[in-house]
Parts: sequence; structure tokens; C-alpha cells
Amino acid sequence: MKASYVLKSRCVFDSVHEAPMAGGVVLDQGKILGLFPESDLRPYIKEGAKVMDYGDKTIMPGFIDSHTHTGNFMEMTDPEFCVDVAGSKTFPEVMDKIKAFGKQNRDAVLYAINFNLFDLEDHCVPNAEIIDHYISDRPVMIMAWDCHTWYANSKAMKEAGITKELPDPTNSMEKDENGELTGVLNDTAAYPLQMLLVRPLEARKKSLAKFLSQMNAVGITTVGDVFPYGVTEPYPIYKAMEEEKKLTARICFYPPLLEFDEERVKDFQEQYHSDMLRFSGLKAILDGVLTVHTAWMLEPYSNKPETRGGPVIDIQQLESDIMRACASGINCRVHAIGDAAIRFALDCYEKALNQHGPISRRHTIEHIEYCDPADVPRFGQLGVVADMHPRHLTFYIDDAMDYLGEERESHTWFFRDVLNSGGIIGTGSDYPVVHFNPMLGIHAAVTRTNDSGHPAGGWHPEQKLSMAEILKIYTIGSAMALNIEKDTGTLEAGKSADITVLDRNIFTASEKEILDIKPVMTMTAGEIVYQQAQ
Repeated sequence: MKASYVLKSRCVFDSVHEAPMAGGVVLDQGKILGLFPESDLRPYIKEGAKVMDYGDKTIMPGFIDSHTHTGNFMEMTDPEFCVDVAGSKTFPEVMDKIKAFGKQNRDAVLYAINFNLFDLEDHCVPNAEIIDHYISDRPVMIMAWDCHTWYANSKAMKEAGITKELPDPTNSMEKDENGELTGVLNDTAAYPLQMLLVRPLEARKKSLAKFLSQMNAVGITTVGDVFPYGVTEPYPIYKAMEEEKKLTARICFYPPLLEFDEERVKDFQEQYHSDMLRFSGLKAILDGVLTVHTAWMLEPYSNKPETRGGPVIDIQQLESDIMRACASGINCRVHAIGDAAIRFALDCYEKALNQHGPISRRHTIEHIEYCDPADVPRFGQLGVVADMHPRHLTFYIDDAMDYLGEERESHTWFFRDVLNSGGIIGTGSDYPVVHFNPMLGIHAAVTRTNDSGHPAGGWHPEQKLSMAEILKIYTIGSAMALNIEKDTGTLEAGKSADITVLDRNIFTASEKEILDIKPVMTMTAGEIVYQQAQ
């Protein structure tokens, strides 16, 4: 039988078995013909077949980042578009970086990303008045690292048309004691700001190409784009890139679920159904995040007992739209971080299952940072994928106790319990909340520590995963979250040749070494899309 590639290694992990094997993956015409031991490879090594022997390096399925916000934030890796202020220790340092960006990009909106309030030694909480003190003649907008809070100066709010008279049903526009806007905007209230950042199609295509190449360089071959930030649809950009054969990773996208429009969904299904680009379902954000007490909890926050957070959308509308989507066979994804939000989402899925019966595609719940233990078995029982993001736990190691108290703090990021109860886990980065390098999430999942190894032994180490488990979650688990497991996610015959080769045997690497592991080659649908420079 003819083969175009034979990839050999003493460490081939197929995401089916529990351990790697020695042998090789045989490929032809963008598909996997099979995974064979060394002794069975000879018939395939014929004239024209390219044999690539990787020694002890890991050959595995390409990573699948099931949860990104590619459509709105693919440009954030472009230094002409924004400035990254991560690591700033004082607010003046943040503003110095924004000023320097403005000097280099005189026509750009002054847009800063990855602002982390908890990193500031001066504990400055920015608002329009403070930002105006530094820059008042150009629009300035600063996005927090969690992508849920934005800080704008007066010029930015004026150009975006944000006034105190605008409707604010979710109380997302912060106001002072006089009812005046402070410039702190959460979630949907920040949509008008994002409209100031829209650029022409050709500029965005260049940014997307750059973004996907960076994803390929860390081994990613499939991206789940969970969109609902409400600015502009990126799908025509994806389509144009696909027609030009410039998509180097497949994209599965999820438009907004709220106010589900059957005709619009039908259009998506008809236009986007190829191997590289497909409409994959609908997505909604149910609650906020722990850090600003907007995650929806069953019981009050320990450090803010006057609130339990709450939904950021109309929950009756969400339930209605999930029911209508399921009636049409459309799967849903719901962002739910607090235990009340998680329970409500599971309840909706259970009602839809009872009313419409099972559909052929899986639903997911996204993040699941604090889940009541009673609800953990329901993921497996209902067939709902727990799409969880281990890198996020590293931000809460020292702070979750403040928000949740001792009892609830022990029930965070339940990876082990979800697996043990028969649930399916998918994963990804939630880019741009964290970088899309899979090694960051892998390290967090197997160690339950931050990058420095804190705390010793791991934070609630009973929830640690093995290397085989997290690699499966990052491949076949995420494929199941995206409902594409028939096409990719394992090194099995007939599946797409989506393959990543890591620079060492990841199974024998120390915990500290995991963060240094890099791909040497990435292949999407049989095409090499990244190769480490020699």
C-alpha cells in the first residue's frame, strides 16, 4: 500500500491506549492509514514515501483547543493592534506602556490587554478619571486578563457612544454615587468599545494567518471559536481564508445562542460545513467570574456576603433558546463558573433531553470552576461534556479561599471527580484569558501548581490527572466537545492526519520540564504547517 509519510518514534501516543508505543504512523492523502509497530512498517516504506524518524520524541494527535475567542481576539498577537501590559507592577507602568504603544501606532486606538489588578503593588483600580489624568486626547481602553472587565477613558466612552442613559439590564456599567459612569464596564456593556477596534477585512486576514501560525507552532491543529462577544462576525474572514487555502488549523465556531434564529442557523449550516471550517453549535454566557463576584453561586461569597453573583442574561430566555435549539438538533455550549450557574445549565439540558430526547451532538458547559459535588455525576449521566481549563486554577491557588471559604474551596476544578464519575472532559486555553500554549494547561493539570511549583505537592492534589489523561483530554476529549471525534483526536486509521511531534518523551519529562516542551513539527490534514528551524 502506498504511503506519503511514515512518522517513526519510540514514543507514539495515540490517545486511545494508556501508554505510548514504539512504532510509526503511516499517512497518505491527508489521512492516517494506521499506527504500526516497527516490524510492520517495512511494506509502507517504498519509493516516494517520506520517512521521518523522531527517535525518542513524542508523536501524538494534534492538540485541539476547544475554547478560544479567536474571532474577536486573533489580533491580540499583532503588535500593531494592541499592547500587552501583563506583568506591570504599578499603574503608572501600565500607562507608560500604553503611551509607548501610542507613539509607535499614531492612528490606532490605544488598546491594552492582559491588565491584572492583582499584580499591582499600588492597588490602583483604574477608572476614566484616573486614565484621563495620563491620556485624555485619544481613546484608551484597557481589558482585564479575564476578558470580562474593561476600563475606558472619557474619550473612548464618548467615541463609542456610551452614556449613562443607555439601558443596562445586567448592571454592567459601573456608576458612582451621583449616577455618573466611572469608565468601568463589564461583559456586554463593553461591546460598544470593541466596535472602535474593527479593522478592514484584509488587515484581519493577515492577523488571522499570523495567529494560526502561532497556534501551529505550539502544536494546535483545531480551534473551537466560542464567539459571543457581540461585535462583528468573523466567519466571512474564515471563509475567505479557507477559499484561499490559508487555514492551517480547522475552525469549529459557535455563534451566540440567545435569541436563537432558525433561519440564521440554517444559513450557517449551508455555508460552513467543510472539513476545515464548520458551524458547530451555539454558545451563551450565563454568569461572570469569581474575581469580581459575578459568578452565580448557590450561597453568598465568603468575602462579600451581601451577594451570590447572578446570571448576566435572562435565564428564561436561555432555557427557551436551549429548548428550541435541541428541537432542531443543535448542540449548545454554556459558560457557567459558579455552582448555581452550573446547576441551572445542567437543569436546562436535562429538561431538553426529557422533552426532545437525545440529539446526535453533545452539549457542553464551559469552565466549571466551582461545582457543587452533588452535580458532578450529572455530566456523565446526561452526556454533557465538562469543558474545563486547568491553567485558570493557577490564578486562584492563594485567593479562592477568600472568595469561597474552606469547604467550597476544596471543590474547585473537579477534574478527577468528573472523570471518575464517567464524564467526558474537553479543554483549551480560553484565549486570550491565558496563552494558548497547551503545555501551560498540561502542567497545571498534572501538578495542580503554578509555574514555580507552588504549593508543594499541589493544590488539592487528589484532583491531579496523569499525563495520559490530560493528553487524551487535549485531543480526543476536546474533539468530543466539538463533536468532531469521527474526524480527528486520535491516531486511528481513517482519521485526518492531524499530528504533533514534541521535542522529547513527554511521559518521562519531569514536572518542571513540561513547561519547556515544544513541538518540532505540526501537521494539519497531512500538510506540515510548522517545522522547527534546524
